[in-house]
This record gives sequence, structure tokens and C-alpha cells, in this order.
Amino acid sequence: MPRRNSFEKSSEGDFQEYIVSKQTRRRMKIRRVLRAGLAGVLMFAALVVGYVAMEAMLQVSELPLLQGDNATTEAPTTTAEPLPTLPEPQGEPMRSFYVPIAMLNQRTQSYQLQAQARQLDTNTAVMTFKDSNGWLTYRSNLIQMDLLGAAARARHRTDWTLFDLKRRAEQRVIAVIHTFDDPLAATLMPGAAIVHRETGEPWLDAEDRAWLNPWSPAAQEYLLAVIREVAAFGPQNERVDDILLRGVTFPAGDLSEAVFPGVDDPDDLAARNAVLREFLEQAAQAAGDARLIVMVPRAGAENADALGGDLWNSAADYIAIDVRGTAANLNEDFWRTRPVFPVVESPEAGEGMRDYIVLVDDAQ
Repeated sequence: MPRRNSFEKSSEGDFQEYIVSKQTRRRMKIRRVLRAGLAGVLMFAALVVGYVAMEAMLQVSELPLLQGDNATTEAPTTTAEPLPTLPEPQGEPMRSFYVPIAMLNQRTQSYQLQAQARQLDTNTAVMTFKDSNGWLTYRSNLIQMDLLGAAARARHRTDWTLFDLKRRAEQRVIAVIHTFDDPLAATLMPGAAIVHRETGEPWLDAEDRAWLNPWSPAAQEYLLAVIREVAAFGPQNERVDDILLRGVTFPAGDLSEAVFPGVDDPDDLAARNAVLREFLEQAAQAAGDARLIVMVPRAGAENADALGGDLWNSAADYIAIDVRGTAANLNEDFWRTRPVFPVVESPEAGEGMRDYIVLVDDAQ
């Protein structure tokens, strides 16, 4: 019998049988796929249940053991806590470096500062605009400067440095301004200074430095004028981001020979604290869009006679606590709960801290 060619037309019965067989194979294949998928789901569910059960067993194992009337507890294992995270400021963490006043002189030194910022991987530059002797580092247009001559040494190109650090090095800029600790203004503005009880001349502290009187309206207005000018220094998109005030305090030490004109009881701590807080309220307005930071010594963070108490919850946006040269104990409660920045002497000293302000006692 001749063999049927595979291309010949099959009978109707053979065709139906072929179709049924093909459908059967397809259903069997689908069942195998479903069974495999179901097995995978069951296996995943079993792993999840096992993980949850293991976690529950671990938690139970950490509970104290109770054995009849003699209950015993095992001491929990203690681990070293990491340094607390300070309240987060706007933007990224603050990693800063200090710009020496001597490097504000030439444009070439500005390029060196840009390179330093890249090398240290910082995002904030700290610049002094009014030093501890009362001299300005920028060219001022204030009328008071003509009378005091406080800008006479301001031959620096602070505007170049500010522009280059913000635009080219992409740094935030903190402007440092010394306030009542101003021997120049206190010497040339006797009516605004703390005076000696016997001589009537400006009173000098233990370091032979004259001070402005925090209760003096003339002293306050002079300082507020400087803050306003620094906040508006340069074009709108090249201005300082933060203003850090130093010396918002009364002199420390023996004040028995010091006279504060117009004040009946300068030893009233509540009155001292009130006038400093009132000054900070006006300073916050003078700072405009810049954040206001007030610096206090570590010993005065919580309570100090020179502050009449403390400056928590004042108009300042942040408190900068001076921990330079000390072992910074960042486990105290206020580091965890208050808007504070530690002030350190170098970027290396700020290693391990989320935020830090590098500050050097620099003067012209």
C-alpha cells in the first residue's frame, strides 16, 4: 500500500482528532505553568511567615525571664550612641571654612580660596565684616563711618571675594559682625560706651578693651546700621546668606567700677537679658533675608550673668555655641532639641559633626 504523502489532505476525522489532541496538550501546559506559579507564591509566603516568626522569637528572647517568685532580668546590651543630629537647617548640612582677613586683599587670593573650598569639600565660607577691634573689612557708605573712621582700613576687596565664593565656588557665606565688644566705637563714641565710675572715661575690661553700652540707643543704632549694610552688601543674588553676631553680651568679670549711663540697676540680670533680646529683635529685622545667628560661649549656653540668663527662644534663627579648644559634649539635651551650631577652630575639628562653623579670632 503506497505511503500517504504528508501534504495530502487529511480526512475530516483525522483533522478533528488532531485539533482535540492539540487543545488537550495546551490545557496540560497551562496547568503546569499555573502549578509552578502557585508553588512559587506558596514558597514566597512561607519565607515571609518564617521571617515574621523569627523576628517575633528574637523579640521575645530579649524580654526578661520570669522564673516563679524569683524574677530575674538580664542587663541589656549597651552600644555607643552616635553623635546626635542637630536640628536641620535649610538646605544641606553646613561644612564651613574660615576666610582670613588678610586674604581679602587681592583677586589672586580669591582664586586660592576657591581652590581651598574644593579641596576641603566645604559648602560655606565664613568671612569677617567687622572685626574684634571695631574695624570694617569692606568699604562702607554709612555716615557713622565718616565720624568713626572705622572703614579707614577697609582697602580689602571683600566684594570680589564674596562674588567669587558664591558664584564660582558655590559657597554659602556667613558674615561675622562684632557688636558691643567694639573698643574703637566705644572710644570714639563716649556717650555710647560703658564708662569708668571715677574718671568718666571709657571703662576697660581685664584685657584693656572698651565696650559699647548695650543699653545705649546710640550704640544699638550704630550696630544695627552696620547689620543692615552688610545684609544689603552687593547685588541681590550675591549677598551674604547668614549674619553671625559676636559680643551680644555684657562684659564678664568685675563690673564694680563700670557705669552704664541712664541705667539705675545694671546688676539686674533680668533687665540685662531683656535688653539683649530686644537688640536681637531689631537685628533680625535689620538682617532682612539673611538668617541671624548669635554666638555665645559654651559656659553661657544655658545661663550666664553676662547674658542675664540665656538667649534661647530669642529672635535669632540659630545659636552658635563656642566649643573651640574644648571637648565638645554633643550629648547634652540642647544639642538635640535646639537650633544650634557648634563653633570649631578648623574643619578637622568639625569632623563627625553634621553642621559646624569654623571661626578664627582674626583682626586687622
